[in-house]
Amino acid sequence: MSEQQSSAAPPKVGFVAIAGATNVGKSTLLNRILGHSLSIATSKPQTTRTRILGVETVGNTQIVFCDTPGIHHESGLLHQRMNAEARSGVREADVVCWLIDASRGLRRIDREEAAGMAAERTIVVINKCDAVKKPAILPLIQSVTALLPGAEIVPISALRGEGVGDLVELLLSRMPEGPWFFEADQITDQTERVLVAELVREQLFVQLEAELPYRVAVLVEEFRDLPKHTSIAATIYTDSESSKRIIVGKGGARIKSVGIAARAAIEKLLDRPVFLELFVKVKPGWQEDPRFLQEIGL
Repeated sequence: MSEQQSSAAPPKVGFVAIAGATNVGKSTLLNRILGHSLSIATSKPQTTRTRILGVETVGNTQIVFCDTPGIHHESGLLHQRMNAEARSGVREADVVCWLIDASRGLRRIDREEAAGMAAERTIVVINKCDAVKKPAILPLIQSVTALLPGAEIVPISALRGEGVGDLVELLLSRMPEGPWFFEADQITDQTERVLVAELVREQLFVQLEAELPYRVAVLVEEFRDLPKHTSIAATIYTDSESSKRIIVGKGGARIKSVGIAARAAIEKLLDRPVFLELFVKVKPGWQEDPRFLQEIGL
């Protein structure tokens, strides 16, 4: 819960990058801290494509979290830009929360990226500790200590909330003095259009199988606040006719299911009734189109 800025102490503010390999729970952690489903989180890797800012204000201190895409080894322009977004977030942060999956241990990405991280501004967050037995965490802590001597290590379960309060307290203590960047009750810099597109894309990740979610992008074409509801039209872009048929489904069943679930999430976000129209279009090779990637925020 955000609180009003205290007049008894000077304001503090800083940027915290939530970074790591794919599918280590970065978005789940951000949502847990904020108490809102701001960043889409699914069981599939590479769900997050762009940096999402989330703001947590406690007392006289404001933390601006940056949820970054998972760093990975996939090739292609889309993946290059996702990695660039993540690394840029790490470079610009006052503190880096580097997440590691306790059930998977240190990965190649962790060892590669550690070479460019400053231990004094890095907190290694060992997430998913609920998925392993406690004795298994100690060897991982020892490995992390050897990899990044001097970095603080915090074991947590973002899913259950265990250890997250301790992590936030540590981050609050690390923030430098300075005027806040956002109002006390603001939780993100993202527009409602962007958040709506992400909620539609989240349902595509949840409801589509295998690799298909990675072949879609979502653009909100219309967003109108009317007296009794908000009218939204969004286009789902994919790269082939065959994938379009799968997204639409037999008799339109799949796209209808995506629309129903997305609309419910959007109504919760906007706190008002929503009329949502979804369209599916084929755009071959969109993943390698610089202009289109820029349009979707990459």
